[in-house]
Amino acid sequence: MEPIGRLKSAILAAIAMAFFAGTPDLWADGPQRQITLSDAVRVAILNRPDIRAQYDRIKSAQARIGEARSANYPQLQASLQTIYGNSLFGFFLFPGYNYADLNLLTVTLTQTIYDFGRTGSVVKKNRWEYSQEEGREKEILATTVRTVETDYFRLLSAQHQVIADEQNLEDATAQLDRARSLFRAGTGIVLDVTRAQVNVESTRLQLIRDRDQAQSYGIDLDRVMGIPGSKTLVALDVPNDPNFVPHPDLGKDLSTALQKRPEMIEATDQVRASEAALENVKSQNYPSISGLIQSFTAMLPRNTLPIPYVPNNTPYSTFNFGGSLNIPILEGGLVVHQISQAHSDLSASLESRRDVKLQVGNDLKKAILEIKDAQQRLKEARTERMNAQKNEQLVEEAYRVGSVHSVDVMDAQAAMRQARESVIQARYLLMIGYADYQFARGTLKPPT
Repeated sequence: MEPIGRLKSAILAAIAMAFFAGTPDLWADGPQRQITLSDAVRVAILNRPDIRAQYDRIKSAQARIGEARSANYPQLQASLQTIYGNSLFGFFLFPGYNYADLNLLTVTLTQTIYDFGRTGSVVKKNRWEYSQEEGREKEILATTVRTVETDYFRLLSAQHQVIADEQNLEDATAQLDRARSLFRAGTGIVLDVTRAQVNVESTRLQLIRDRDQAQSYGIDLDRVMGIPGSKTLVALDVPNDPNFVPHPDLGKDLSTALQKRPEMIEATDQVRASEAALENVKSQNYPSISGLIQSFTAMLPRNTLPIPYVPNNTPYSTFNFGGSLNIPILEGGLVVHQISQAHSDLSASLESRRDVKLQVGNDLKKAILEIKDAQQRLKEARTERMNAQKNEQLVEEAYRVGSVHSVDVMDAQAAMRQARESVIQARYLLMIGYADYQFARGTLKPPT
């Protein structure tokens, strides 16, 4: 599995090189930084520490598979002992006595022959844990994409609201100029001028608030991307909604969500890992058979004692082979408690998977309601804007001929401002709703 890890590293490196070579420098000098939706997602994926940390967890889980599988392979060990010493007892009782220095070399080869599935269950458990970590990586990536897109759409909404506020300020200023002109000509009253001035200041104050809100959303997006937020971030318009869903269908998409939601995949892998852990604990009650081959070599550098058949400075060795059968008989209730714990862990993982399944259905239902609400609001807001625009034109024409008062014009302008704001909010609320639905269905992908 190591080639898979190297392939992932190569892919991430290629993405990073392509991104930083082909996109504008987000840290370049200047009062503003422009960014597209796809660039924002890529920057976040490359910079998020939790994504890099999760990739390391995947490599760790991958290594545990090889660690568990190693129990099926031969184990070769070698030890070398060099002993130098003397004997106080022999020194005093036997004049000229010298202790025999000793060099010992032992080589042991062991091989597990059969362990009744003990090693296989550990390997299976670690494989499911590895798959679980991969599912968690997909979950983090999907959450990152969702968060970036949501903040991006909010920033776009705030930017368009600023544009609408600028248009509103322009209309209010034009109305103030008309009120002043009529007052100078003697056909207007000072109250109309005062009301127009109040309207202008109120509109200007709203513009300031919305600009601050746009900067705040830009800071939030900077934080998600993991870059400094010292400059004003400008989100470029999205030509098409990347997450558009023509006809959301809970019954049809629920099966898709249960198969593709990373949380559901992760919960299923956790259940399978718990089942493998239970198998492993049960296998502790079974015997195991292993084989052994051992070579023992000793050398006496100086033989001062009359040891038969061992010449001075001559090594001797032995060669042994055999096997062992290990049968657990009594372990003080350890395995019994381990089995009870494994059963509880499996039951908990099953309940967690049921909870995730309920959450998946709940997320889909909420996302469908969010989309339907935003679609209805957008439809009504566009109708409201069209009517407010017609009403504003009629009131302005009537004001020019003196049929209505200045307050009527400002009421029409206020209605127009509200209609513009409603359209903007509903439009981007719908885009966020589509992103939430794709996330709930498990099909949210980074924009191309």
